[in-house]
Amino acid sequence: MNILYLCDKINLQPEIKSKVLRFSDAFDFKIVDKQLKDFLVYEKMKDAQIELQYILGDDEDNIKILACMLKASVDVYDIYKEKGICDEIYFSTMKCYTRFIDETYKMTGRLYFDRYWWTARQAGCHLFRIGELEYEMKHLEDKTVIGIHIPSDADFSPFAVDNSLETAKRFFTEHYPKLADTEYRCHSWLLDSQLKNMLSDKSNIISFQKRFEIFDEGEVDTEFIEWIFNTKSTDFMTLPENTSLQRNMKKHLLSGGVIRNVYGKLSLI
Repeated sequence: MNILYLCDKINLQPEIKSKVLRFSDAFDFKIVDKQLKDFLVYEKMKDAQIELQYILGDDEDNIKILACMLKASVDVYDIYKEKGICDEIYFSTMKCYTRFIDETYKMTGRLYFDRYWWTARQAGCHLFRIGELEYEMKHLEDKTVIGIHIPSDADFSPFAVDNSLETAKRFFTEHYPKLADTEYRCHSWLLDSQLKNMLSDKSNIISFQKRFEIFDEGEVDTEFIEWIFNTKSTDFMTLPENTSLQRNMKKHLLSGGVIRNVYGKLSLI
């Protein structure tokens, strides 16, 4: 396994791939070996990412840090093999890089990497794409829980979600047996109960909400705008109205409404 092979397997955009390889061929990764290894320790991920940025310096389109993330992701392939985790899960997990760059391109018209603050989870073997959903082994103060994330390209139908959850349950039982009976949680705008007033009871989002017991109403945020409207703009007047959710959400926002990132505990698998 090397960076070129990984880039090919995840179909990294050719323009980005060529820049990554150009940098990688000339860079001594030993310089950042400590930071990349620190990704493996959940509590050190954030500091390691900040240190990495400092060491790399000016970084047009964040190509340098992307190359380092890919190098760390190549290195954790050995951990996957030691644990007997299949290649399908490995490459599905690492396709996050391609997906993130595509998402940014759709919003900005530019090909660049802006999710370096997140991908230490994949590069550190803390987060896995299993079927349609992603699962993160989150370290809280007194325990580890499994955080559920919903990728932008996921089939969010009840059947696909059922299959992913059931497969994840088997995955952690087999490969991380200490987490066999741990809690599954989700922290997302998708759990905000106000969405029930904007969507049909048969919608995939409402079906997903019904799986969770809410234990914290969470905090007000605007990150949902990116996923619903495919923009980061908070000029509510200019938001598109192409779907019923967009129309209802825009009306909600223009009337002074907010959306929260709600905390829920999975009660139904």
